[in-house]
Amino acid sequence: MANLAFPQLSSGALVQYPIRKSTMVRTIKNIMADGSMLVTADPGAAQLVWTLTYVDLSTSDLDAIQTHFTACAGPLRGFTFLDPTDNLLLYSADLTGASWAVPSGIQIETGLPDPLGGSSGFGVTNAGSAPQLIVQTVAAPVNYQYCFSVYAASAYGGVFSLTRSSVNDQQTNTYTLTPKWARLCSSGSLNDSGIGISLAITVAPGQSLLLFGPQLEPQVAPSRFRPTYSNSGLYLNAHWAIPELVFTADAPNLFSTSFTIETSVRN
Repeated sequence: MANLAFPQLSSGALVQYPIRKSTMVRTIKNIMADGSMLVTADPGAAQLVWTLTYVDLSTSDLDAIQTHFTACAGPLRGFTFLDPTDNLLLYSADLTGASWAVPSGIQIETGLPDPLGGSSGFGVTNAGSAPQLIVQTVAAPVNYQYCFSVYAASAYGGVFSLTRSSVNDQQTNTYTLTPKWARLCSSGSLNDSGIGISLAITVAPGQSLLLFGPQLEPQVAPSRFRPTYSNSGLYLNAHWAIPELVFTADAPNLFSTSFTIETSVRN
């Protein structure tokens, strides 16, 4: 049962709000013979738990969730879960991070002003004579609805593009840059049932621009930027935390349910 992934709703959303997300931690205590106590944290036992509640589910959405629960044999088999409250990109706060494939012709300057009033912006220059791509590939289902966004600006103007691609499909959105920061977005789903979606920022030959806050989310439109480093909102071994999935019929073809999903923080 490889490549099991928590399904998206027919609306293009992964979940409904409100969402409850909790972190559970464990502390190890050793009581000595003299009655003193040694206490230490156990970071390997920390878990994330999502409590998800759905209302007005259609029959097709109910069937998708029920089919996934059955394929996982309840809590037995792990599956891929895309945290709807987080950024699916690694090192979204650092374009020089290991998860980004940056060609040698691209020069990146750090510590520049950003649109949120901080100093986390990046100056990006393509010193080559051909377009260059800054790319990250995420091991998530390709055919889900995604929103890939980034803040960009350039004192020199020019054309800028964002691309979502896989082995069998590709979608590119092109924009005209201005000196004012703008949040640009590529949103949609690809016609490919595989795993592994690549996100690319294309920098034109000789172009210099400012970038900040790349973000990938399993939804239609972007939410506030969430910086990430070596961890992201992609969890490859999540589990159902319930023995039985229960739905309530609220009206003809409208259903509701509530359940929990859990995973190790170090997943």
